[in-house]
Amino acid sequence: MTATTTAQTIPPTPETAQATFISIVADASGSMNHLHETVIKGLNDFIAEQASTDNDAKVTIVQFPSVKDEDGIQTILPKSNVKTARKITGDDYVINGMTPLYDAIGVVIKKADQRIAKRVAKGKDPESQVVVIFTDGGENASRKFTKEDIFALIAERKAQGWVFVFLGANQDAFEEGGQVGFTAGNTMNFDASEEGMTNALMSVSRSVRAYSAMPMSERFMVSDAIFSIDDEDEAI
Repeated sequence: MTATTTAQTIPPTPETAQATFISIVADASGSMNHLHETVIKGLNDFIAEQASTDNDAKVTIVQFPSVKDEDGIQTILPKSNVKTARKITGDDYVINGMTPLYDAIGVVIKKADQRIAKRVAKGKDPESQVVVIFTDGGENASRKFTKEDIFALIAERKAQGWVFVFLGANQDAFEEGGQVGFTAGNTMNFDASEEGMTNALMSVSRSVRAYSAMPMSERFMVSDAIFSIDDEDEAI
């Protein structure tokens, strides 16, 4: 599979939309069972924190693997404004199966491409794209996308200003993420425990919130080092 260029080929200027679209890719493989409730609370806290400011932000959450969708990826929160998004429950985030990590990333990027193309067709301003992935294990089940596919897709989207964040447990997240194009400044190792998962989601939430408050000209300066602004959120 080869990467394709999206409709958003020109980065937004400081004068265009300041909106942020956040796509969260949540690992729901069997090894996440002991973190089930922690993930649900962490996702709800993430959305609540994004909604706590005047930032214009939307969010969608998908899990992998899926218990019902044919592409192996299941949307558990459709595109929603962070201020009106419903809470995630145990009926949404369902633990099962293995870890089709590459397929999950590829599907989420393609879904974002489709949203962008629709906005362009309607003459709407572009949005900053932030993709957050967390997993407690390595790839072991993808059938549609390879490592090389994902590296090419991420490289293309990063050139357009997208931000990709990788949170990994039970692995060297910097090595694993780096193999498909995640920068060290957007990567975090976390302990596969309640405290580790909570702290990881809290940290990325603060960074994304601070990023969304920045003018477009400054966003591009931190797009490969989003955790560098983690401690600056009090200025928002």
